[in-house]
Amino acid sequence: MATWADFEAGAPSMAARGLQQLQTIPVGYLATVRKDGAPRLHPVCPHLAEGRLYVIVTDQSPKRFDLARDGRYALHLLPPPLPPDDPAFDEFELNLTGHARRVPNSEAATWAAVRAVCFYEFPDHHWLFELDIENALTSVWDPIGSPGRGAHRLVWQPGTSERAPSNEVIAFG
Repeated sequence: MATWADFEAGAPSMAARGLQQLQTIPVGYLATVRKDGAPRLHPVCPHLAEGRLYVIVTDQSPKRFDLARDGRYALHLLPPPLPPDDPAFDEFELNLTGHARRVPNSEAATWAAVRAVCFYEFPDHHWLFELDIENALTSVWDPIGSPGRGAHRLVWQPGTSERAPSNEVIAFG
């Protein structure tokens, strides 16, 4: 299992931009696998505590059973809320995949660490999951309207360095 700290060590530029995204927009979309194998998509607020990535799930959400039963997830962090004509706008996206592990209430130190970084309060009956990272993919898009507009991608897996995939630039139009 790779932690966020492992991601930072192996892919520092990707992780730094991901952290910037989480600090700008603390919401992402978490995809899980339902019992019947169908995908399910949920907005979540990911949290980084002590070099690890977590999500808190209410005790009413169906995603808690998806993650506890199957564990597979995909997390997509949103691009920054800048207008397309802003020079800093580059449509940076981060996608992570891996497996989730439920953190029992008996791991009080972990719960305390997540509570310390969480911007809202959550009760003990919610479910806490740690998300390990098996794959990371970033996309940075050329400006809208650019000739041959494309996405520049980097990938990372545990034990490797960030690198461009074979399809680094995908042009549209």
